[in-house]
Amino acid sequence: MLAPLVASVLLLVDSAGMAQSTVAAARCLQAAEKTADGKSLAAQKRYTQAIQEFRAALDQCPANLDAALELTRVYLLARRFAEADRLASDILAHDPGSEPAQLLLANSYFMQQRFPEAGKTLQKLVAQDDRNADAHKLMGLTLFFYKEYTLAERELARSLELKPHDEDALYYLGRVYYTQNNFAPAVEAFRKLIGWNPKSYKAYDKLGLCYEALEKPDEAVVAFKRAQELARAEDPSYDWPFANLAALLIKQNRSEQALSYAQEAVRINPRSARNQYLVGKALSREGDLQSPLPYLIKATQLDPAYAEPHYLLGQLYQKLGRRAEAQREFALFEEISKRPPRAKR
Repeated sequence: MLAPLVASVLLLVDSAGMAQSTVAAARCLQAAEKTADGKSLAAQKRYTQAIQEFRAALDQCPANLDAALELTRVYLLARRFAEADRLASDILAHDPGSEPAQLLLANSYFMQQRFPEAGKTLQKLVAQDDRNADAHKLMGLTLFFYKEYTLAERELARSLELKPHDEDALYYLGRVYYTQNNFAPAVEAFRKLIGWNPKSYKAYDKLGLCYEALEKPDEAVVAFKRAQELARAEDPSYDWPFANLAALLIKQNRSEQALSYAQEAVRINPRSARNQYLVGKALSREGDLQSPLPYLIKATQLDPAYAEPHYLLGQLYQKLGRRAEAQREFALFEEISKRPPRAKR
């Protein structure tokens, strides 16, 4: 009598288990679809909607690692660092060896300028897998901002050895060379990058700086103008080639031509102290004593550690007979100039 009853109970249990498994599988399938939708939204830079899709995917299927990693990545793109750190740490709590999660966590630290933490995370990752090209690249960038240029060069070269056509690694290797005043290999790196990607406006901009340093102003002007042309189409918020060309033209005593480029740089990025300073400097070279003042004052307000605007303000105040203000600006220039030099851009 008991045997048939036990068999019936077991059958019901098995059926319930199979039903639960079927429901779970269906939910995870729906989660995979939401993850795909989230990736599509992220590619369109619709980060808020992408985050909603990834969160829904994780609610339906908490084991969906792809959704967790993608959500972490979008948190970084949206600069929601606390959430990115927390989610990456949760992934690593369940899977300490996850290379994507370690790299995302290191990226978050790097973007927050928490360079010691980024370095420690990357050291662990590189020790685990010395063939992780992205880890070597990010380590190179971290060392670059530490001003450890020799070590940064080594890490970026290793990254390129593992991933030979990584545009970002080559770009930053060129920047390391430029910062070291090693202009010939910097030119080679940026020209190689342009060969890979003819629309690389940043490479053209840095190439212009290299040519300027090598005292090839005509080549520099061509490179800056090409960078401007590309940036207008590819990244209208990129102001550097306009400012860099303005600075070069001012050095050549072509302030009238420089002014239009400096003004364009200010239009694109009015929060740049350097852009404001360049407009003021170009105006002052034309013999105008009053018009440069608002731009120079604005530059000092935007960046109190920027010495050059104070010196030029001092000169203009002196010519205007405003001696007390001139002395104050010269004193500020002297004080700021004694501080450690800034890293070359």
